Amino acid sequence: MRRAVLTIRRLLRGERVEFNGVETRLRNVSDPPTPVFMTAAGPRMVELAGEVADGALLLVGLHPRAVDAARRRLEIGAARAGRSLDGFQTIFITPTTVSDDGPAARRFPQQWFRSDQPYLKYPSDSNLVWLREAGIDLADDFVPESISDAQAAEICDAFGLFGTPEECLARLKRARDEAGIDHVFIFPTHTQDGGYDMPQAEVDAFRETIIPGLGAMS
Repeated sequence: MRRAVLTIRRLLRGERVEFNGVETRLRNVSDPPTPVFMTAAGPRMVELAGEVADGALLLVGLHPRAVDAARRRLEIGAARAGRSLDGFQTIFITPTTVSDDGPAARRFPQQWFRSDQPYLKYPSDSNLVWLREAGIDLADDFVPESISDAQAAEICDAFGLFGTPEECLARLKRARDEAGIDHVFIFPTHTQDGGYDMPQAEVDAFRETIIPGLGAMS
């Protein structure tokens, strides 16, 4: 991954690179070069983003302790490369389920993404790392059905936006105030079978409640 990102950055600067023994370059490049962002979930990938990328989309949740831990990982990577993170843009991938039935929305940790993968391990087990940073220690081999409603609510609060439109708006405001988050990438929850379904409830909630509510803050 390190080599891939560095190679892409060279291409975007208009430099020649070798691919399968053949030198090539991009004919049309921008000035300044197009920034390269990495998506990162695990701690080592977060460090690598800090080392080689111009920005990162992090799947680490919204809890301030988890966010602080992820930012420290970015700093570790940047230090390894002898670079500053000034101008580095951090976007937080935010799992989201919006429903008029708030408790139903917060059942996501008790569900399966597919028959052999709990939703809390999608897209990877790294989700558990950041939950532990938030003080929620689930066993690696946990079973979704063993998670109580109270624990599910705690997990949802730490990891994303789960609830009614008004509850999701309030949680997003807290993420700004508690963790300094100012840019999120909404990641609607889904199952393997329903991954391409339009998340209409989330679209409606952001159009009608959340975006207007955030606009009132400015």
